[in-house]
Amino acid sequence: MVLAFFIASVSEKTSRIIYSTFYGWNDARQLGDVALTTHGADSSDLESLRGPSEMNEELKTRSDLLKRVHQDVVEDMKNAPPEVSSSSSDVTVHLTERKGQFFFRDADVGDRIVMWHSFGECSFVAICDETENTALAAHCLKLVIQSVSSHIIFLTPAELNAKIGLLRSIVELYMPSGRLLFISQSTVKQYEQMLHKLAS
Repeated sequence: MVLAFFIASVSEKTSRIIYSTFYGWNDARQLGDVALTTHGADSSDLESLRGPSEMNEELKTRSDLLKRVHQDVVEDMKNAPPEVSSSSSDVTVHLTERKGQFFFRDADVGDRIVMWHSFGECSFVAICDETENTALAAHCLKLVIQSVSSHIIFLTPAELNAKIGLLRSIVELYMPSGRLLFISQSTVKQYEQMLHKLAS
């Protein structure tokens, strides 16, 4: 299971998070687990009982988590050997790729594995359960990147910001509700046909 997925700029000048989504956040937080057990309520009940200040606090906690992970990814990237690849669009552009993973321990989410894959000016990051199949997580990240790069010619923060709806659709297809699935080539073709219609 993926707790969170985000795309960030890897440029030193504009290092920032471009897109992010969370899955199973309440289940991942130890405090949330205690609250669920103590009160016997489900997460939707708790969501409806929270006030604006609690929601703002949760957003800040999520944002801080992503910033910490992003900083660690940037540090890890410095040690990863670069690979040169070509984008899958009609225009041949040689982009530098790096990929890696590391163990992440955090008070808010416990022990996690962070999988990252940088491509061009962006890094694609999945924060996964520590028991997750890392080969499958890496494969899903690669599928997301291939799909994004086939629909968005230049992978720059500005281009990605302009296509947030398309990004959301791609991530939801390849990581539905944060689940990592084995996806066949025929399914990938079906997804890409759907996305092509959406993008045009």
